[in-house]
Amino acid sequence: IAPDPGADYGEVFTRRWVVDLILDLVGYTPDNDLATQVLIEPSCGTGAFLVPVVERLIASTADHGHDLRSLGSAIRAFDLLDANAERARKAVVELLTGHGLTDEEAETLTGEWITTGDFLLHPHESASANYVVGNPPYIRLENSSRRTMDAYRRICPTMRGRADIYVGFFERGLDLLKPGGALSYICADRWMRNQYGADLRELITADYAVDTVISMHDVEAFEDDVSAYPAIVVLRNERQRKAVVVDASGRFGETEAPRLSAWARRGRRNNVATASYEATRVEGWFSGRDLWPAGSPSQLALIADLEARFPPLQD
Repeated sequence: IAPDPGADYGEVFTRRWVVDLILDLVGYTPDNDLATQVLIEPSCGTGAFLVPVVERLIASTADHGHDLRSLGSAIRAFDLLDANAERARKAVVELLTGHGLTDEEAETLTGEWITTGDFLLHPHESASANYVVGNPPYIRLENSSRRTMDAYRRICPTMRGRADIYVGFFERGLDLLKPGGALSYICADRWMRNQYGADLRELITADYAVDTVISMHDVEAFEDDVSAYPAIVVLRNERQRKAVVVDASGRFGETEAPRLSAWARRGRRNNVATASYEATRVEGWFSGRDLWPAGSPSQLALIADLEARFPPLQD
């Protein structure tokens, strides 16, 4: 289905420090042998995620002794608009030639990595990725053409009611995860607490694990000023364990993000509070299609504990 040149594609570009936080949380770090992994970026725009991803892949390749030119399958990035994809290609080519590849080698590799096309409708192979990361477009499903909307609904059953199309990006992204793989998006959090997110919540709690939820409503996470009620969500294709819940204030930014990431991945304390965020680890996660509760991390930890230890009041 060809894109409509006059349509609103819900593009909101992500700040670099937010991208780095997401990549750290999922474990896409140069100390790992990233040449043996596959990362998918479903809506690459002009390269906000893709450039840091390639930087990390280059660093990992140098540390682990791989030939960068042989890594055409390490990244799969998509964008619906050719103008965006072309700008992303140019940025990646410049990065690769700066690290020793010829122009021809860089263009060949970049051509393998970046595809102009609709991620939701692309014929993906299930369980083919270790990481799926990005910032899905912010657009209501009914703002698409009738033909496109029908195609999306056929391929993404969780996209019910008056959904935003990022619901489909979650569903298709999760299907791509290998066992142990991780998905992380920065995205509006409305699906966690409204009707159209019910099928997606049920899918996640039945078949995947909630690893991290960072509420960032007042954080300047994007290049433009938008009212998107964003949250970073990390989901994994594994059984549910403890989950990290974070409420970040408007003070949260580039300085605090690495500290939060280090605590989320390796910290020994179950709770941490600073001037810019409150965070806690909760036992398990909420099950089924019901709304995920809102509240401070400590309140959510209490609710999760009560739900785990006691039957519902109506029983």
